[in-house]
Amino acid sequence: MKIFLLLVPLITVAIGFLIYKFQNKKKEFLKLDLVQFVYLFLIAPTMFVWMKSFIFYILRNELQLNLSITDLFVIDTMFSILSFVVIAAIAIHSLTKTFWIKRHHDPEFDIYHLSEYFHLWWTHIVIWGGSMILATFMSVVNVIVPLELVVASKFQFYSLFGVGFVFGLAGFLVIWNSDPQQGNYMRLMKLFLAFSLLIHIIIYFIFEPSFNISNGVYWFMLSAFTASVFAASTFERYEKTNKFREFLLHSGWGENKGVNLFGALKVPDGIMFKKQVIKKK
Repeated sequence: MKIFLLLVPLITVAIGFLIYKFQNKKKEFLKLDLVQFVYLFLIAPTMFVWMKSFIFYILRNELQLNLSITDLFVIDTMFSILSFVVIAAIAIHSLTKTFWIKRHHDPEFDIYHLSEYFHLWWTHIVIWGGSMILATFMSVVNVIVPLELVVASKFQFYSLFGVGFVFGLAGFLVIWNSDPQQGNYMRLMKLFLAFSLLIHIIIYFIFEPSFNISNGVYWFMLSAFTASVFAASTFERYEKTNKFREFLLHSGWGENKGVNLFGALKVPDGIMFKKQVIKKK
């Protein structure tokens, strides 16, 4: 165990220094500089998990402090919060470094449209897709490890479905409002929702969770995903729900044309014309 804890940071740091020489090359993944992508999504998470494991190992096996589960939880929470702040700073650095590299190779490159690509597509897909994956994971854990809770009345348990249904409707509205209105964003989100609901249905037939509060997380998520899929298949068809969505949208949303997930960044003709006029002047 000690050898493993020693080798992980050494190998990770060595890889980090090794790939640094490719920093200014024109290599990218999903329009993020490849080196920055490795730093943000491979090295940073690996070091985070390693440091948590290292701290836990030291506290439980080396210091002999006889810490309780509550003490370990508080220490782990404080460390995790600080680590997330650091990772957020790494994310900002990776993004702005990508902007710098783009402008370094092409001084006329439109940084605004590249930032909108991350804003409209990258972050929204990761946030909502990741949230669905985490919610499904919580359901699976709850089915395998039921909660030790006691509910005084059946009304409290049944109200869980109502709250979950409302939560699912609100969740779809939030996803719908994040639609950049270009490309197949909503189709992708609907596939995520349908797949998440399908996983919950499969879980039901495989594990047969009990119909009580001990599997409350599962039933809550099942209700929420059912409502979201219902909303995804109906809301866009009706004028009232479309007007309600327009009421929630902020000014200027959906005006950034030419920003697609898999296509090349296409700057609108009007912007290109303005650039040419400014250049001639």
